Amino acid sequence: MKISNRLKLVASFVDDNSHVIDVGCDHALLSIFLAKTKNNIKVIASDVNEGPLEGARKNIKLYNLEDKIEIKLGDGIETINKDTDTIIISGLGGETIIDILKDDLTRLENIKTIILSPHSAIYETRKELTKLGYKIVDEIFIYDQNKPYNIIKFIKGKETYSDDELYFGPIILKNKNEYFYKYYRNLNNKNKKILETIPKENESIRNRIIKEIERLDRNI
Repeated sequence: MKISNRLKLVASFVDDNSHVIDVGCDHALLSIFLAKTKNNIKVIASDVNEGPLEGARKNIKLYNLEDKIEIKLGDGIETINKDTDTIIISGLGGETIIDILKDDLTRLENIKTIILSPHSAIYETRKELTKLGYKIVDEIFIYDQNKPYNIIKFIKGKETYSDDELYFGPIILKNKNEYFYKYYRNLNNKNKKILETIPKENESIRNRIIKEIERLDRNI
């Protein structure tokens, strides 16, 4: 089966013997990959729309994985089982992910692991997850199909992070790869060009951009 490198990396963060909910499963490619590659795993393939789930049903049947993957129609994590211990949300905006997780905090009581790949508001995602009582144990910054992605694994626990660690990721900062430098150097160059176009009387905007440039200069 064809699956993106990004989803393969998301799957690599999942532990054997997990009970997983794949939120926004689309056609269940990640769910199927997990069921085929992980030991003793159970997966809920969940989506808010019936259309993707119809495709998921066909794919799951094609690979004879009905015993390992349960399909559920529902919003966010409302479809978790009592034995669900791992949440995966990949490809949604950070604000949406935060809303999903905070919608009913009682649903997080038995959740040991949360694996996220937000495509926006990544700083806010890290910050809010730590407030919910989770710490970062693994993460990576990659490009897939010429787009940048952060993949972050949280587990239950307490940890204090600096502002830069929340922005870039504490583990990503320790293991800067070529994709990290490519993305943030390009972003910094854009910021410096933008700063040149902002009139001096727009002090608040200039200060925000200057602060961003200083942060990037410190770390790249």
